[in-house]
Amino acid sequence: MMLDTLLKDAKKQLVSALIHKKHSFRYFTLTTLSLEGSPHSRTVVLRGFDPEKFTFSIYTDSRSDKVKELNKDDRAEFLFYDNNQLLQLLVRVNLIGSISSEEKFNSLSDSYKKDYCATQQPGNPIKGPEDIEYDFDKGYFIELNFKAVQIEYLKLKRPNHLRAKFHINQNWKGCFITP
Repeated sequence: MMLDTLLKDAKKQLVSALIHKKHSFRYFTLTTLSLEGSPHSRTVVLRGFDPEKFTFSIYTDSRSDKVKELNKDDRAEFLFYDNNQLLQLLVRVNLIGSISSEEKFNSLSDSYKKDYCATQQPGNPIKGPEDIEYDFDKGYFIELNFKAVQIEYLKLKRPNHLRAKFHINQNWKGCFITP
């Protein structure tokens, strides 16, 4: 069945993004609802994906807007796009947990620790990039874990684009939808 093939391809692409650092799906757009209720999008890095459970993980600073927004409303969307394959995945997710891991933070090199240990909170105004101070003993590292509830697969091709939707409530049985 072609629908099964599309879902398997989506999983394969996401697993590949964890293995191959240059895969287009490694960096993707996360959209949450801002505290004021408007969409808030930003680029994040895929850190984990379980193709059996359809769970995803990313790392962030625990003081970031995305954490506050997801604590208020756990719904979010992920947008993955591969320009070479003309393939887009739109994944609706729910935040299912967060883990503050001092062990993971301490295992990072200093260049990566910098992403999670600025003394200033993310989004605060500064005079310039050189004004950021770091406290390598105190990190604000957090892993956010999400569960997919819906996936839209869109492959742009001729003569016909392929678009399908898969939903957790239908045991991931897909249906084609108009592109």
